[in-house]
Amino acid sequence: MTKQQNDVMQEEKEHLNKVQKIIEEQLHAANLSLDQNKEEIINQRKYLWENIYEMDPKEILSNLTFLSQDQDSYEFREDRKRLLLKLKDNPYFGRIDFAYEGESEAEALYIGLGGLRSKNGLETLIYDWRAPISSMYYDFDIGKAYYEAPAGRMDGEILRKRQIKIRRGIFEYALDSDFKIDDEILQRELSGNGSTKMRNIVATIQKEQNSIVRDQSSSIMVVQGVAGSGKTSVALHRIAFLLYQNRKNLHSSEILIISPNHIFADYISNVLPELGEQNILEVSFDEIAEHELGDPCKFESKYEQMEYRIGCKSEDDERMQRIRLKNSFPFLRELRDYVTYLEGHLFTFSSCTFRDFTMPVEKIKHLYQETFSAEPLFGRLDKIAERIADLYESDHNTEVSVSSREELKQKLYEMAESSNIFELYRGFIRSLRENYPVLAPDMILENNDIITENTKINLMYEDVFPIVLLKYMLFSKQQSRFDRIKHVIVDEMQDYSMVQYELLHRLFHCKMTILGDINQVVDKQGETLLDNIQNIFGQKITIIKMMKSYRSTYEISEFCRKLCGLTDAESFERHGKAPVFTECGDYSHMVETIQNRMDQVNLSEMATFAIICKTSAAATKLYSSLDTKHKESCYLINNDDVDFHEGIIITNSYLVKGLEFDYVLVPEVTDVEYSSGRDRQILYISGTRALHELELLYFGKKSTFLDEFLK
Repeated sequence: MTKQQNDVMQEEKEHLNKVQKIIEEQLHAANLSLDQNKEEIINQRKYLWENIYEMDPKEILSNLTFLSQDQDSYEFREDRKRLLLKLKDNPYFGRIDFAYEGESEAEALYIGLGGLRSKNGLETLIYDWRAPISSMYYDFDIGKAYYEAPAGRMDGEILRKRQIKIRRGIFEYALDSDFKIDDEILQRELSGNGSTKMRNIVATIQKEQNSIVRDQSSSIMVVQGVAGSGKTSVALHRIAFLLYQNRKNLHSSEILIISPNHIFADYISNVLPELGEQNILEVSFDEIAEHELGDPCKFESKYEQMEYRIGCKSEDDERMQRIRLKNSFPFLRELRDYVTYLEGHLFTFSSCTFRDFTMPVEKIKHLYQETFSAEPLFGRLDKIAERIADLYESDHNTEVSVSSREELKQKLYEMAESSNIFELYRGFIRSLRENYPVLAPDMILENNDIITENTKINLMYEDVFPIVLLKYMLFSKQQSRFDRIKHVIVDEMQDYSMVQYELLHRLFHCKMTILGDINQVVDKQGETLLDNIQNIFGQKITIIKMMKSYRSTYEISEFCRKLCGLTDAESFERHGKAPVFTECGDYSHMVETIQNRMDQVNLSEMATFAIICKTSAAATKLYSSLDTKHKESCYLINNDDVDFHEGIIITNSYLVKGLEFDYVLVPEVTDVEYSSGRDRQILYISGTRALHELELLYFGKKSTFLDEFLK
């Protein structure tokens, strides 16, 4: 170590000691304050309980208000204590010395997970990474720099940029850098083991990622990023930033993530708490459908359909053709046209009598066609029913009960050819068969061809969201828990149909961050995905591409890039082992090889080891083929699981999207299992999960995808 490096180490150790002392003092004060606050709350509750019968309503309200304020204060102080404990472990990760324009002396600015001020509040010891001034750490090298403060643009010059590593309160290193977040630091961070939880990346956010995190102007931001580019992590940091910037107008309960599955939701659940924010509401599209369709409707899950799609060997399979059609933009356009057709043909209007009040047919038609034309079709009838009831109340100076209003609505509904959403959808499918002969009414009915409220219906997954959307297009939207949502994150955008995007557009009238990778779509028709999303949401979309992959070693990234034919993707140069291709004699020999790998893996060095089969059925078969010892040493994860496990797991290709593992082993890469364009995409998805090592096993005739790599 040079004298200069030694001086830097000494300087930073002394500063760390100073900061840690202040953190300890503030932690002690926070504990005392919390104890006092807690005692006050207990005494207030006791006083209220003992004297409530002697208080008038105003006194009760006043005491409840004070109690609520004290509880809010307690929660705020608890949050502050949690932050101080995080800062005690890792107070900051970077430093810039910044001289404001016109000033000769530079100020040392330390950047960390949260802010810290001196006891008197006059000195900022640590700046929150989300603060405007901290943006310079990510956006500028040494030299001229600026940041946007509330008072306007602040110009100056960065004279020093230093990256610092502190782990569990112990100083490890400090490196001065003339570059943006230094490759050496990024190399160190990316070379570490995987984890059962996604980690925050505040110390290594790249300039292009930072622009996404800090964007506040985009209403709909669509991020198309290659595997390993950090899309999901950046989106979560973006949410943390928006919460920080809009404390008065945005709360974590007003943010929703549309998650691909519960395992993924569990995997990302640590990021926001690490950043000092509460976890946000998470829901899947399937849960939305369950709520909307209810009993007696049952439907195939997303992953049951995916199992069929991945396992299907024929491109001409009729159901595969129907799935592709029902996922497409032309199908959405046909559904819109069908609703337009129903507007003029669904109802046979007549006059409506309620008790001794009659609304003539001409008036009903006028209300339907003109006054309430902005409402969904049956929503117009709801409004007409309310108008009749209101007029009756006015004429008779009486009140019409809720139940009577409902009866009136049902009377108007009888003017429709049908108000059963399943029957209307079946009519839509029948109307398309002339132009799309492959279509069939995929609903499976219990006993007969007549659909009533009690008919049990089993839906193919491709029919679920067209029916949900048709319901939204025809019936009034009921108040829901989503009404207060102000920002939606949609992950794995390539897996959703155009109908689902139209549903998103109708469900949420708020800002969105939509993320995905069109290279990870199972049926590669994603070239028009961005255009179609733009068509649905309009011209206010901001499209950002993230083409640099940071997850895997350079060798693994390059293998996956070539496998998928990506020409515009870039691999971060963290070198490691090249992918390994292992030939086995037969299936039994492959199982033995996998068991040997399970024995050889050092879980103290590799926290996560995934055996990624093509389908759930293949994963179950492999797990069943293991001997008892090896079954007990791993987890079989399939569609119903909700937790991401440490150690060795066996799972399938469509459950691992968004996840990463130290070691990935892909079995059965044969010309039988991996031969179609769809299979190439699946192999790309599985391969890009690997952080450090990737091994592909085959027996018999290997997949032709491997030919160019095994010459």
